[in-house]
Amino acid sequence: LARLGPRTGDLVWDIGCGSGAFAVEAARAGAAVLAVDQDPESCARTDAAARQFGVQLQIVRGEAPHILENLPEPDVVRVGGGGAAVVSAVADRRPQRIVAHAATRDAAELIGRDLTEHGYRVECALLQAVGLDTRSWTENERSVVFLLSGELPPRETAR
Repeated sequence: LARLGPRTGDLVWDIGCGSGAFAVEAARAGAAVLAVDQDPESCARTDAAARQFGVQLQIVRGEAPHILENLPEPDVVRVGGGGAAVVSAVADRRPQRIVAHAATRDAAELIGRDLTEHGYRVECALLQAVGLDTRSWTENERSVVFLLSGELPPRETAR
């Protein structure tokens, strides 16, 4: 959410909206939000979250990247699913900022390369969470993800 920085007046796409947490927070920040997911249960969870927090957003059910073709041009996009193909289709639309994740280094490199080729400045962070059993303070679960963010350089203003 911080990397995308949605604000009033932005059109946000949340692709692979899942629980709706990001979509709801973006709407709470004043952005117009299109929450996209192919899973009907994810769409229902997103709708329930929006009602719970009293925000309006539009849910679009369908599979990316095909469902994106007829959507209005976004300002910022979170890609929560679909991998490199979806990120590439989003980058073709030229939103100012894109955030995506990858489960492997190879996938992260592919997404990062594609964003760079589309003219984005790319940053990547490796995020890790470790679950601990507090009775013995031993590790019981580890989750690793690469978080990529791409931003287009500021547009030159005409003098």
